[in-house]
Amino acid sequence: MTPSIKRGAYGGGRFTIACVWPEVPVSALKLLCMAILLVVMSTPGQTPPNTSFPKPIYSELPTYPERARYAHLVGSVKLWFMADNSGAVTQAGIISGHPIFGDVALGVVKSWKFQSGAIKPNVRYESEFAYDLKSQSQLGEPKLTVSMRDFRRVEVVSEYYTPTIY
Repeated sequence: MTPSIKRGAYGGGRFTIACVWPEVPVSALKLLCMAILLVVMSTPGQTPPNTSFPKPIYSELPTYPERARYAHLVGSVKLWFMADNSGAVTQAGIISGHPIFGDVALGVVKSWKFQSGAIKPNVRYESEFAYDLKSQSQLGEPKLTVSMRDFRRVEVVSEYYTPTIY
């Protein structure tokens, strides 16, 4: 099915060309759309998440700043870093985020060490640290949970005590 091309008249400094598609039954268009959708859905993903964005092989444990926990602050920090040929982070800085979380996250990123060759040296990479709080019903030491699929996002979740009011 190809369109027919109709040429318009030349006038006013413009030459117009119009494409006219032949009539196509709606059922044929639906069938074509479904076929395209099936092909797109059955195509495998391009790369597994950890092959191009590795985890560090060494890292200091991220912490939740006590002042932030006490003030019930949550937020995120975006950082950048560069590593050398051995995989050690040589430069790092804060892009944006709450200052109370920035210094803590920056210290963690500066401690990162990647397997040699896992990331390209002297290339700027970005990471985000997300800090969140969850309430705990019992008084005691708060539990800290840190999760990282790869270096692009680190989640730090701390508990804080919420007394039960009757």
